[in-house]
Amino acid sequence: MLVRAVVGTDLPWLQELLVNSWGAVHVITGENGRDADRLPALVAEDATGERVGLLTYELAATGLEIVTLDAVRPHAGIGTALLDAARAVAADAGCTRLWLITTSDNLEALRFYQRRGMRIRDVRPGAVQRARLRKPRIAEAGEFGIALRDELELELSLATPDACVRPGTLADVKPVLGLLDGATRWLAGRGRTGQWGTGPHSTNPRRLTAMMRWVPQGHLHVAEIGGAVVGAIVVGEAPENIPVVYEPELYVNLLVTDRARQGRRLGTLLLDHARVLAVRRGIGLLRVDCYAGDDRALVDWYRRQGFTPTETFTVRLTTGVDWPGQVLEQRL
Repeated sequence: MLVRAVVGTDLPWLQELLVNSWGAVHVITGENGRDADRLPALVAEDATGERVGLLTYELAATGLEIVTLDAVRPHAGIGTALLDAARAVAADAGCTRLWLITTSDNLEALRFYQRRGMRIRDVRPGAVQRARLRKPRIAEAGEFGIALRDELELELSLATPDACVRPGTLADVKPVLGLLDGATRWLAGRGRTGQWGTGPHSTNPRRLTAMMRWVPQGHLHVAEIGGAVVGAIVVGEAPENIPVVYEPELYVNLLVTDRARQGRRLGTLLLDHARVLAVRRGIGLLRVDCYAGDDRALVDWYRRQGFTPTETFTVRLTTGVDWPGQVLEQRL
């Protein structure tokens, strides 16, 4: 199987394939409508030179998005060859992830992509219904008669797995506080002071006391790259202001990563570590709370990590300001 970049003479064949597979060259995924015949593409050829597969894609800051993937012959390795080629393109471009959007009825695609290492990162209820307003020809039902309503985002991480997670020590307290200071400056620089304010954590006696208590209790765990602490997670018991659950749980009390290493999926790595700790202890519930103000971006991030929002709460700060919080949970 040969996979190559699309050339001008492929255009009539490419357009015909898109129309046969997608109903038109204009496809809608997520909130984006695009003419797939104008996108970069990869073409698969068999040993005779016949074109047997097509993958169109778009490169962006968030990675390489697969827009369409079609194999003329099923179960012949065409899709796998195209996916491997797209991964190579993404790696060459310095992308940290390969991703795509498919519909909830597309069971064959979900099987195919997950067997090749991709993971479901987001569920978008009603996305197909919204797309139908822009493209009325989208059918009401898809494969196996499943109603076409929702979309799923799948992702393959391309980040180099060079970070490791280990139990924290007292020597890690200072660098972890430095990460909190850096994250606070990063948020403040974007006008997002509601989450952690603007003051440093490293000189906050309350924060320092909490850190010194978490270490001997075994609650602090840090992510490390080349000997440098680049992230931290604290797991233990839920704070007093959080609604009680009457079952064993592991609670994420703190999660912070180095903002200079965005795109390295350090937050996901640390949450995966918390999941492993919970399972090893025979615990089936992982909970966390986060800032729920502004545009609820942090809540959405935890949703993409597989958490489900539950209760909301409010904390009255010493400044007299109410701090809005959201509790989220994940069943393991």
